[in-house]
Amino acid sequence: MTAHTITLTLPEPIYHHLQSQAQITTRPLNDVIFKILSQSLPPEVEEDLPFNYRIELESMAHLSDDVLWQIAQSTMNQDKAALYDILLARHKTEQLTPIGQKWLTQLREDAEQLMLRKAHAYAILKNRGHQLPTLEELREQS
Repeated sequence: MTAHTITLTLPEPIYHHLQSQAQITTRPLNDVIFKILSQSLPPEVEEDLPFNYRIELESMAHLSDDVLWQIAQSTMNQDKAALYDILLARHKTEQLTPIGQKWLTQLREDAEQLMLRKAHAYAILKNRGHQLPTLEELREQS
């Protein structure tokens, strides 16, 4: 990774606060500043994702918090989820037709894309300072 040097003028109180954090954590001032800057940026989208996934996830950074919460709390259509369960059970007992296998593959991809969208929405919301639900709260929602 290429490193770049920048000059940044900080007000005295912020500089002293950063310096104090560096002393408390026994870390170099540059490391403290780097960590703070890294945490304030929106989450990066993995480059190895399919192009259409990357475009969708990158565009989520421009959505309002309300829309991101809707995405984060969204669930798979109940009919699709039920069909997925049936097809998966048939797959396990080797009673799945080729058409059923195609449906199962498509539903699995839909579920994975939904989970990816939800996770990214939660990551953006956390980055924006929101308190995320606990695992217990998430289980109660489903």
